[in-house]
Amino acid sequence: MVLSTFVLNSAYAELPVPRWVSLKGDAHLRKGPTEDATIIYRYELKGYPMEILRDIDGWRYVRDPLDGVEGWMAQQLFSGKRYAITSKSPFSYGYDGPRKNKILVKLSPRVHAKINECDSSWCELIIENKSSKIKVWVAKTDLLGVYSHEIIN
Repeated sequence: MVLSTFVLNSAYAELPVPRWVSLKGDAHLRKGPTEDATIIYRYELKGYPMEILRDIDGWRYVRDPLDGVEGWMAQQLFSGKRYAITSKSPFSYGYDGPRKNKILVKLSPRVHAKINECDSSWCELIIENKSSKIKVWVAKTDLLGVYSHEIIN
């Protein structure tokens, strides 16, 4: 049992830093790496992207992509599922493919979407609301939650 715990912790330690992850659900951003540390923010959006800057003893030092605030969160609050937020103002275009053949939508800043895949310059996003779901390609430069060098399959 001790050996498997060591292997699991070792696997977490070997993940690259910095890296993007998403929140599994409601979460607190804290001033320090303990449950007793002061809460800075409360997040209530499943899939919200966060950038991990450091891994220390079951805690992650993270940065919020929208306002840049940094703090600590427990490792169990994160998922490896990838999400992004549109960032271009006044809007980004969502295309039918990475070759920009046809514009499908205009996306306001702060649209939250699941990343389906990314090539060297574009990401295919899945955008859902209560009544519909659409897949669109958006330029990486218009997104928070993905690095310019990342390829996601």
